[in-house]
Amino acid sequence: MKNKSNKINISFLNLAAQSPSIELNLALSEKIHRQSNDLEHIFFMCDRALTSCSVNITNSKSVCDICRYKARVGFKYFNERNPNSKLIKVKREELKLSSVNDNVFNEIILGVHSTIGSQLRLDDMELLSKKWLKIKERMISSSIGMYNYFDTYLKKNKVQNFIIFNGRISCARPLKTVSHDNCVNYILFDGALNGLTPYYSTNEMFHSMNFEKTNALKYYLKYYKESSKIAAEYSFKKQNKIPILRDAVYTKNQQIGYLDEKILKLGKPIITIFVSSDDEYRYIGADYCEDPLVDQVEEIKSLIASKINLKYDFIVKMHPHQNKSHQSIIKKYKKLSEDVLIVFPENKSDSYELIKLSHLIINFSSSIGVEANYLRKPVIQIGPSKWMGLPTANFVKSSEEAIQMILNLKFKVMPKRSSIAYFTFNMKANFELETYKYIEDGVYTYANKYITAPFKIRLLAVLSKVYNAFLRGDFEIIYKLYLYIPNLIYGRTRN
Repeated sequence: MKNKSNKINISFLNLAAQSPSIELNLALSEKIHRQSNDLEHIFFMCDRALTSCSVNITNSKSVCDICRYKARVGFKYFNERNPNSKLIKVKREELKLSSVNDNVFNEIILGVHSTIGSQLRLDDMELLSKKWLKIKERMISSSIGMYNYFDTYLKKNKVQNFIIFNGRISCARPLKTVSHDNCVNYILFDGALNGLTPYYSTNEMFHSMNFEKTNALKYYLKYYKESSKIAAEYSFKKQNKIPILRDAVYTKNQQIGYLDEKILKLGKPIITIFVSSDDEYRYIGADYCEDPLVDQVEEIKSLIASKINLKYDFIVKMHPHQNKSHQSIIKKYKKLSEDVLIVFPENKSDSYELIKLSHLIINFSSSIGVEANYLRKPVIQIGPSKWMGLPTANFVKSSEEAIQMILNLKFKVMPKRSSIAYFTFNMKANFELETYKYIEDGVYTYANKYITAPFKIRLLAVLSKVYNAFLRGDFEIIYKLYLYIPNLIYGRTRN
């Protein structure tokens, strides 16, 4: 069919080295391509254009080689099935570093900080070493260059849809932003549970309140008759440390039914404050909604210093995943523990037993608030979260509001069905991608084709990958040779 409108769809093959992003990209691009009556589909790949990106922070040539190879092969498979497509290789000299406006720059900084925060589990960029400051500068330059490149392209061409991985990280946020600024649909994709469950959205970030709410209601209505049973199964598995659809069990080191003696010795009714991983809250939280984020530690200080402590004892429960937080974050909580009982990540106390013991739950953005509501505990949420679309908690914007709500006994248990809706979405989410297949952890296909780089290219990248791991303080690679050696041999990405 001849394209009389001259409209096109485009995709950027960022993170091609990291499966399943390449397989998901191709499968979603094909879905959009065929839904658009086979409009011309143009793929862009980074041909050593970026000096630092989310998958190759140090600009290693060997890692670039993997990315470039898989992008070329992936496009070849796509083009065989969809001839009205072509590949454009973006070169470094094509990225212009001219200035951008403040709004664009703020979005770019958010993407860069989100990437670095995830790498280092750090929430304060003032603590970056000289090495990481150089990486940050290169990442910013690359992001600005990408924005300007596609700003020019979108202004000259009638682009209908732009398919982009994730949208949050440094090599994707500029693309999401430039699409928005040029009134082009941006379609984001990712794979949950190590690629088992693909998902995608149009003109909306995955961690936004509206994305979570819309899909929770969609799947709740779809499975309405089964929803109570589905939610009961979800809650049972959570409380008994059973994986849900292969999801990580963060509480696996906790002992079911156990509570630390220090908790049991408390004499007053208990208010338990569940905190989220600070780096994730700081940078992912920016996409929840328009409400400003709060500082978890400062809000806790305000709570425990208030008149509430005359009637209640406070417990602060850290997220198990915070055991990998940057030392600066751990230091803040250790300092805070001088004034309040903190259950640190390594403590074996059962989170769900603690919920049952508590008179009131306070949280920030953790899903534990949704779970506590299901268990019929009153929950106060301070600040924004992606759970705000449905009434799972008593929502307040600050600790001061929370204090007044508690002192005046204005909090209440919220509707159970709100939690049921979110649980149903988590258990039953199904974003159809016909040509994408999850084979096993680390192994995926597009159109029944495996996309792997040759062994020689993978071997040459080993030292760079080890160096990058050490650079971000990840020494687990030493203890996971049993996992990484088969990955190297068979070209998979299991982790």
